[in-house]
Amino acid sequence: MKDRNKTLIRLNLLMPIVAAIVIGFVAYSSPSDGVTLATWQESNWNVPAKAKEMKNPVAGDSEALETGKKLFKTWCVMCHGETGRGDGRVAANLNPRPTDLSKVVKEQTDGELFWKISKGKLPMPAFEVNLEEKDRWTLVTFIRSGL
Repeated sequence: MKDRNKTLIRLNLLMPIVAAIVIGFVAYSSPSDGVTLATWQESNWNVPAKAKEMKNPVAGDSEALETGKKLFKTWCVMCHGETGRGDGRVAANLNPRPTDLSKVVKEQTDGELFWKISKGKLPMPAFEVNLEEKDRWTLVTFIRSGL
C-alpha cells in the first residue's frame, strides 16, 4: 500500500511538470501573427526533400487499397472522418482540428504523405510507432485514391 501511495505522490508531482512542458511546446510552436493554428501547422510540416522524393512501392495495388481502407478505418477515421474531411468523432476536441485531406492530398507527393503519417505532428501521432512501413504506404495508396 505504501508503494502505491508513493507512486501516486510521484505522479501528482510529475503531472504539473508534464503539463508545463506541453503548454510550453504549444506556446513556442504556435503562430503569433493571427494565422489559424491548422493553417500554420499544415504549412510547417517541413518534410525533408529526400522524403518528398520517396516512391510508393504499393501504388496502384488493388490489395493495398483494400488493406489501406481497413487501416484508415482503424487508425484515421476517428479524427479525419469517413471521407477524410477532418470531421471525425473526436475532431472537435482537437486543436488544431484534423486536416481536410481532400484539400491537401493532391498537392503532395506520396513521399510527403508517407513522411507525415510516419512522423505525425501534434495532435496527430507518429504512426511509425504502431504501423509497419508497408502499412503506412498502403494508407498513402488509399488516401491518394480519394478515400
